[in-house]
Amino acid sequence: MKILLISPRLPHAHAYSGMQMVYQRMARLIARGHQVSLACFIDEQNDRPFLDTLHSGLHRVEILRTPFVNGCLPAVFTDGRYSSASSFFRYQSEAMRKIVGRMVLEEGVDVAIAEFTAMGQFFHHNPHLPAVRRIISCHDSPTLGSRKLIDMLEPSLIWGKQWLEYRHMRMMEFRLYHGVDRVLTLTNEERLALLEEDPTVRITAVSPGLRSEMFVPMPEIEKEHAIIITGRFSSDQSHLGATWFLRNVWPVVRRRDPQVKLYLVGRDPSSTMNHLAHRDDRVVVTGTVEDLRPYLAKSKLYVCPVLSGSGVRGKILEAMAMELPVVSTLVGSEGIAFEQGQNGFLADSPRMMSDMICHLLHDEPLRTKLGQNARKTIESNFTWDHSLDLLESVLRDVTAKRSYHIVA
Repeated sequence: MKILLISPRLPHAHAYSGMQMVYQRMARLIARGHQVSLACFIDEQNDRPFLDTLHSGLHRVEILRTPFVNGCLPAVFTDGRYSSASSFFRYQSEAMRKIVGRMVLEEGVDVAIAEFTAMGQFFHHNPHLPAVRRIISCHDSPTLGSRKLIDMLEPSLIWGKQWLEYRHMRMMEFRLYHGVDRVLTLTNEERLALLEEDPTVRITAVSPGLRSEMFVPMPEIEKEHAIIITGRFSSDQSHLGATWFLRNVWPVVRRRDPQVKLYLVGRDPSSTMNHLAHRDDRVVVTGTVEDLRPYLAKSKLYVCPVLSGSGVRGKILEAMAMELPVVSTLVGSEGIAFEQGQNGFLADSPRMMSDMICHLLHDEPLRTKLGQNARKTIESNFTWDHSLDLLESVLRDVTAKRSYHIVA
């Protein structure tokens, strides 16, 4: 089958979380004999060094520089963060519309897959695009993320602004979904939530895999008395979760355990995060790192304080695969079979989260048990063979012109 992937960033072997999922999906489709081409934007600062590591089996690659507005919009209007309201606007590119159309025509593509919802705009009313089967893999629904933010707010002018944003996002997102043959989600919870918004959309849940041979325990690295939070902090959900943790949970943890250290690892930390870290010498903000694994390996536990968004958090899967105990919010654990006290802990209140963190920091046998069970959860539920079997089934259905709902 001839497949075109459209990605917002360069999917390379050293990427993490969402882009690592895209890379693995691409590489494994190639390994199964499919002819895969790639059209993507490139982040000059973070992705250019990895350009030479693109998968050698790709049939054709077209790369564009990220649109100018993608760089200037967040810096000017959102303190360096990408809000859900800007997620479609910042990737608008007439050049990419032309490239997608040209690749479909010249390569005789059977199906085109837009990785992340915003990339689906290159299917919508694209005059350069010939007839082709179209799939959007949403990864994380902007509409559902906006709706969860509404649930967190009390009635106010800010609530009203968020509600208007939610309605705007819903209109844009579902307009794209109605124009494609299938929508993919990473979890069945996200699939059902989208169907609550609009039951007429054709949606299939395809759970991701994890490259468990890459994320393994590293006993040669000595543990520090530290906890770790990772993410792309320019996104609303990562920024909101990290600042909530710094303001509500971290002061309690630090007061109860004066020796503990906090690592905030990931690209685009905001000025708010840097300001809070500057006031506390036990908070380390790293920015972009070439290899995330040593930071995970030297930490005693992983915290996911995400309060909004949807889909599977690849960053939690990476930590669990490295046998790192996880303390997460309920939202952050979506799509993962958490058993309280067996393979992780779930907590939504600052008090409960701080209690669990402090307890785990000083209970090595419990950390060991949780870490080992977490690794088993990943090996049992997040294999790429199973994920690709589901994806290939969807591809066969779509190219066979079937259009009914399939429950994964």
